Amino acid sequence: MMEMLPCLTVTEFPGAPASCRILELNPEYDRSRCHAFDHDVSDVSAKYPMPDQSLDIIVLIFVLSALHPQKMQSSINRLARLLKPRGLLLLRDYGRYDMAQLRFKKVELHDLFSSAGLEKVQNLVDRRLQVNRGKQLTMLRVWVQCKMMSHFKDDGKVATA
Repeated sequence: MMEMLPCLTVTEFPGAPASCRILELNPEYDRSRCHAFDHDVSDVSAKYPMPDQSLDIIVLIFVLSALHPQKMQSSINRLARLLKPRGLLLLRDYGRYDMAQLRFKKVELHDLFSSAGLEKVQNLVDRRLQVNRGKQLTMLRVWVQCKMMSHFKDDGKVATA
């Protein structure tokens, strides 16, 4: 993606020092355009190394389900403040009843994100039947995918219609 978008700058916080090292060892990792750092998104006392309203896109892949439910809203609120006006937050996580676990319903995610001042662009459930031929096992997998947009104004407040 970096080749296709030469002006793209990527900031990554994979959540573990070992993950940061793996990213930094990749030959395509360009320190002038990439910044990986260790950060616990649920730690409200930890400061982000970038100012509010400085990111165009935040991608959360199986991050929300790793958080304690009581820390989800504050984590989403903090992430939403990092987005530039009209910036996007993209999420993929486990859906309700994936592998017999109670995870997220679309409406729960909608409520979390709208409470943080983000508007729904897309919120869908992806159901797939996966087959593990080696174990002769079929599994119905359920994921949720969301695309939310920031409507913060330059003063950091949510723009109202």
